[in-house]
Amino acid sequence: MALSEAEIEAMKVPYGRNQFKVSDGGGLYLLVKSSGRYWKLAYRFDGKQKTLAFGVHPAVGLEEAREKREAAKALLADNIDPGELRKQERQEIRAAVEQKNSATSVQESNQRSVQQRPVAIDEIEQRMLEARRLRILSIIARTRAYTTNETALLESLHSEGFQISFDRLRTDLAWLSEQHAVQLKCGALWGIYLTQPGLDASQGSVWIPGIQKPEATTEQEQD
Repeated sequence: MALSEAEIEAMKVPYGRNQFKVSDGGGLYLLVKSSGRYWKLAYRFDGKQKTLAFGVHPAVGLEEAREKREAAKALLADNIDPGELRKQERQEIRAAVEQKNSATSVQESNQRSVQQRPVAIDEIEQRMLEARRLRILSIIARTRAYTTNETALLESLHSEGFQISFDRLRTDLAWLSEQHAVQLKCGALWGIYLTQPGLDASQGSVWIPGIQKPEATTEQEQD
């Protein structure tokens, strides 16, 4: 069953127990100890059961933990072990520090590290964020008069596989508004209006940094 921030804040270790864990679904769970609450992801890779740590609550909130889960699942879909990837990144960082301390060629080492470094989880999360922003604009662009509300928009996003909360959607919309891609009419239910820059970004005729570029259609490629 999906967790909520209120439920998490109320969790305490019962008397006589050292710890317990509660699931949020998709392998993500919260390990509750007297010393704190720890986000973990249980997953299988190459036939082995593994665990990946996502940080301590509340420094890592519920929404952020869920985003990390989705990023890890994206890596698994590409046959990449997120735990091994993190270990490799830490080894590279440690090696870079040792090289710097020993006065070796830092510049060459950094260039080699950048070229060889696999896609990091944070980079996957950024790609997912940019793709979601593009999808928001594209959904509004399909509506009548380029206008919708947050409830209808959230339902469309969920139907297309973007499982986000109202709070996360409003964060995305506020950012898009700052980029002048949408206009918001804020009330009990937000109204959303697609601007010309937002329409252009959804069609790929302009690029707004932070929003994924649409893939070129065959007709566009021929042009």
